[in-house]
Amino acid sequence: MGPVSPEIVRGRTMFCAVVVLLLVLLLLLRLWQVQVLSGPELQARARRQAIRPVRLNPVRGRILDASGAPLAENEDRYDLVFYVSEMRQPGRQSRTIEHILTLERILASYLGRASGLQREAVLRQMTRRPILPLTVFQDLTPEERIAFSEYLPIPPGVEIMPVAVRRHPRPGLLSHLLGYTGRSQPDGSDVLEDLPRLYATPETRGRSGLEMAFDEELAGKPGVELLLVDPVGYARRRIGERRPPENGHDLHLTIDSQAQAAAEAALEGQAGALVVVEAHSGAVVVMASSPSFNLEELSSPRLQALLKDEKNRPMFNRATQGTYTPGSIVKPLVALAALEEVPELTQEEYVCDGRFLLGNTAIRCAQRYGHGLVDLPRAIRVSCNPYFIWLGQEMGIDRLGEYMAEAGFGAKSGIEVGDAAGISPTRAVARRLWRRNWLAIDTAYVSIGQGAITITPLQAALYAAALANGGVLYMPYTVRKITSPSGELLQEIPPRIRGRLSVSPENLALVQEAMAQAVESREGGATGLRIPGLPVAAKTGTAEVGRGEGRHKNTWVIAFFPAHEPKYALACLVERGESGGKTAVPVAARFLKKWLLAE
Repeated sequence: MGPVSPEIVRGRTMFCAVVVLLLVLLLLLRLWQVQVLSGPELQARARRQAIRPVRLNPVRGRILDASGAPLAENEDRYDLVFYVSEMRQPGRQSRTIEHILTLERILASYLGRASGLQREAVLRQMTRRPILPLTVFQDLTPEERIAFSEYLPIPPGVEIMPVAVRRHPRPGLLSHLLGYTGRSQPDGSDVLEDLPRLYATPETRGRSGLEMAFDEELAGKPGVELLLVDPVGYARRRIGERRPPENGHDLHLTIDSQAQAAAEAALEGQAGALVVVEAHSGAVVVMASSPSFNLEELSSPRLQALLKDEKNRPMFNRATQGTYTPGSIVKPLVALAALEEVPELTQEEYVCDGRFLLGNTAIRCAQRYGHGLVDLPRAIRVSCNPYFIWLGQEMGIDRLGEYMAEAGFGAKSGIEVGDAAGISPTRAVARRLWRRNWLAIDTAYVSIGQGAITITPLQAALYAAALANGGVLYMPYTVRKITSPSGELLQEIPPRIRGRLSVSPENLALVQEAMAQAVESREGGATGLRIPGLPVAAKTGTAEVGRGEGRHKNTWVIAFFPAHEPKYALACLVERGESGGKTAVPVAARFLKKWLLAE
């Protein structure tokens, strides 16, 4: 091959020079893009990767009874924790894991605990949340804390950390209304939105009852602090200003704890509910449901077991969620409707022979051979079925149903924890439930509290309060005020009126007196509530429900007291009883004596 000509050499040299120049220009262009155009964004990203925000959980607010005594508060539990970022060993990651596992076994033996830390848990903590504490032993006893303080030298990264947990100073009391809490992992969006990988420990949130209904007020607002971390994710130091959390607010209830305890004791061994409200405000003084459960013993396995108990249903709040056929406790309302709608009829006497014939159907009276001549006050006093069926037939379901709706039947009451609506009788109910038109016999049954009508014990108590206070139907409430942790008043909840019964004071007074005589008269159906020094007005009820072998009676009593200057109204339901007078009345009497007479 001959020598290469100078022209070819120069051409190749120029080509190489151009290529090198283009590469240099491309490199300079890329550097300009990175440093000038994308510089601020990349710097911000680098800062974000080096900074880790840590969410600081607030302390949950307390729940206090009417006297200010705590029903739900916080108590420090002491856990032994490892900060894995302070426990690194030279060399491979496996050496650090082995060091942590070995130390856990040594401390377990020293404290007399079972060793349970797994390699996977340590690795997960190191890779996902190295800044946060890894809980090794929960709820150390005072003796264990003393023993740990004597373990010298205390290894780096090992610490006893206080953790606020929910406690109930009166275990088992008011469990359904208070509700239970659970631990949840916050996503951090309530603290910072522009910084990724926020570190947060689980916090306590409401799962039922007031704990859930007022979760936002009780939970408080979280704080945040920023930590500077190394490339592996281990914390180096705190930077910037720490924003402390704002602790939750306190709820002050209308509940009287002594009355609540008396009600729960009176219901013991029964399935039922007892509710007491202030007659002139709707404030709930007592809300007892039985069977119940103990919030202090509510572990996850225990909760699942209670939820699966279909026979006793201890987690079911019968006071607000249970809908029951009311039986004869509706008769004072039927009497009021008749006094307003067919006043001429209520002036007549009715002959009760023990049954009311409607076509070929005979609806019997509780008094097998009848009550004889009955006027309206006596009909209430002795709870005469044929008399009230007679009134109901004369009025018709349309007029009668309007008064039942005014009494709050068939509508949710508006209580903070939520409740069931029940059924108020209308023609539409028959089409919805039975796919047929409303019949005269439906009106007959509704007139004595049977058939297409169901109410909750809470609704029954509010209805009794309306009978007592002049016809005002209040919205029930259990929280009287909300205060800050320092005691500053943030919100005060006033009584709220839902509606009124369209009845005259004169007619109400007549019915009130008849209910008082149901207790005081020898032939009254609620004589078991005749308590010396405490005049009570009441009406009992017995509702037959179910079919075949499952047919049974649910028993009721509604009352207000003192009879002539009512301050409180009461409703008591006992499932599967004998009658209102023999089953529900003794429970209510035990409650009143224990609460008001300290017997």
